[in-house]
Amino acid sequence: MTPDQQERLIQNIVGSLSQARRDLQMRQLCHFFRADVNYGRRVAEGLGIAIDPSMLPKSAEAVGGAR
Repeated sequence: MTPDQQERLIQNIVGSLSQARRDLQMRQLCHFFRADVNYGRRVAEGLGIAIDPSMLPKSAEAVGGAR
């Protein structure tokens, strides 16, 4: 996916999940993080859910810090 397509996907998911209960948001975030750490991080940020950086792989922290 292009960066533009990725951004639209994140926005659409955040828009839909923002209406869901927090437990369902967290369950979905687990799936997104398993698929791709940055994907999960971007959705979590969009939902306003703080993710403890110490729980992320070291390689993901470096990528996330560059954003």
